[in-house]
Amino acid sequence: MQCDKCKNEAIFFQSYSGRHLCGRHLVLDIEARAKRSIRSHRWMRPGDHIAVVISGDRKSAGLLCFLKKLTADRRDIRLSAVPARGEDTATGGVSAATTLAKSLGIPCIEMPLPGGTGASANGDVTRIARAISLDNIAQDVLAQFLFGNADRLVHPVSGEGDPLPVICPFIAIPSDELDIYGEIEAKGTGFPPGTSHRETIPSEIAVLLRNYYQRHPATKFALMHLAEQINNGDTATVTAGAAVPKTGEDSSSPPHKKTEQLKNSL
Repeated sequence: MQCDKCKNEAIFFQSYSGRHLCGRHLVLDIEARAKRSIRSHRWMRPGDHIAVVISGDRKSAGLLCFLKKLTADRRDIRLSAVPARGEDTATGGVSAATTLAKSLGIPCIEMPLPGGTGASANGDVTRIARAISLDNIAQDVLAQFLFGNADRLVHPVSGEGDPLPVICPFIAIPSDELDIYGEIEAKGTGFPPGTSHRETIPSEIAVLLRNYYQRHPATKFALMHLAEQINNGDTATVTAGAAVPKTGEDSSSPPHKKTEQLKNSL
């Protein structure tokens, strides 16, 4: 099958757009959407020092490569890499991600603690970048409604003493596309596929969404747009601040757990 943009062989079929794309045009398409997300959310400003969380999978490797490419000609924005810890990490991948960061000329640092401790030593980090995908956003939004917690989308719990603003350039891009993007941009360094976003919802919800998405390819985008509409356009806070109770957990309990997990993972 040929790419719909050129005559090269296609490597991916976008079910929601109906297009077959080669590697080059898939990369260009992903980057265009990521740039659009950054512009629409105003996630990048002169003077920013962005700490990119690298969890050792293809998505976070792709995010590091994308932001390096995006800021290569800008002297007013700096990047640093922050190795993730604990449940956020892909087995054996963080060391490879650290090597990738060094090869890109991006220094690795430790994340400042909540309340600002350590911030000066790390060059006054202003934002945290995370490889949160469209799938992560869609699953969390669906779970909030199924658990009767839609109010947490409108008033997400940020937690007292939370660290820095979170930016998510990949929120409009499905995980399977990001896996391919990371594999291409990280030049075959062997990062594992999959998600660094922890399992915060019961598996049956993920299966439900996946099966419905196969029949209705626009579903995940609809859930993301819904989150933006009811949360004043700030989609990132859906995953950063909203908690979903696990099976057997009281859905009326205070939604602080997920925020604490986010802070502990950095």
